[in-house]
Amino acid sequence: MSYVNSGLDRSPLTRRPGLQVAFSRSPARHESIATFGVGSFALYLREMSAVASKAASVVTDAQDTEVEVDAEAALDRDFGALIDEAKQSSSADLKKVVRALKVWRKRSSGSIEAVTSRFVETALDPQTRRTAQHDIGPRPNVSVCLTFTGSFGSSTTVEPIRDVDVILIYRGGEERAGQDLDRLTEAMTPDIPVASPAVVLQARRNAEARAALLAEFGALTASQVAELSGSEAKNRSALAGRWRREGRLVAVEHQGTVYYPAFQFDEDGKPRPIVESVLDHLADPHVTSWQQALWFTTANGWLDARRPVDLLESEPEAVVAAARETLREPVG
Repeated sequence: MSYVNSGLDRSPLTRRPGLQVAFSRSPARHESIATFGVGSFALYLREMSAVASKAASVVTDAQDTEVEVDAEAALDRDFGALIDEAKQSSSADLKKVVRALKVWRKRSSGSIEAVTSRFVETALDPQTRRTAQHDIGPRPNVSVCLTFTGSFGSSTTVEPIRDVDVILIYRGGEERAGQDLDRLTEAMTPDIPVASPAVVLQARRNAEARAALLAEFGALTASQVAELSGSEAKNRSALAGRWRREGRLVAVEHQGTVYYPAFQFDEDGKPRPIVESVLDHLADPHVTSWQQALWFTTANGWLDARRPVDLLESEPEAVVAAARETLREPVG
């Protein structure tokens, strides 16, 4: 999955379609059907954009407020409108677009469900919305486009959409940062916060610790959690989101995507009960999700310098006791 922080990425993605979700301060103008290379198209999803913009304006909180939307109905209306518009053109390429949209619009193809599942999992995730509100502002506008590259134009058959590569774009963060810098410059006071070498060093260590956690233990998206646990729910992100809200799992954000560290799951894909017990003791408004996750993989003095993650099965009582006693120092 890709993450872009500025500008629309026009480079080829993969053989799968791409779902580009762009957050910006003001509404962007889009052609309903745009070309960007031989046989490559971007389809602007107006109804999906409206759904995303409404969801993005919902203020998130410590409980990770989720929003209920009918994304499938919105995408179905978008496909219908795009078909009607493309039919008005005599372009052979747009005729292929019409043919593809008709196939994807059929319920039996599963395409609408595949796209909206990814859309809800990423674009509407509370952590994604918090990032947009922080980088862009409290009520960001959202534009949603479905893209596919030249490999589609050369194909003689239309396959259902099984998955999409989601690209989250935050436009305006640089401008916001520049305004903050101007205000600091105008103030010209000794109280201007400047990162000390020690803070920079700690940030570097935190980044290394995060990378080490993901590399050693791996992590799952919400859809992968549902697959691992055998869930047959229509909304593939619902199960992981519910477990997280119940305090049974910790989720972390990495490059625009929400992940669930894999050490939290048992062989059946269910949350280990001990994780909930630990998180109950680590629950604090000042403790971030990354700090909670890294607590498991950091050597702990209450455990004789051993890591809690290595003792989840062999010494669960000791791990819970350590969580109860450990001072909540920043670790991520």
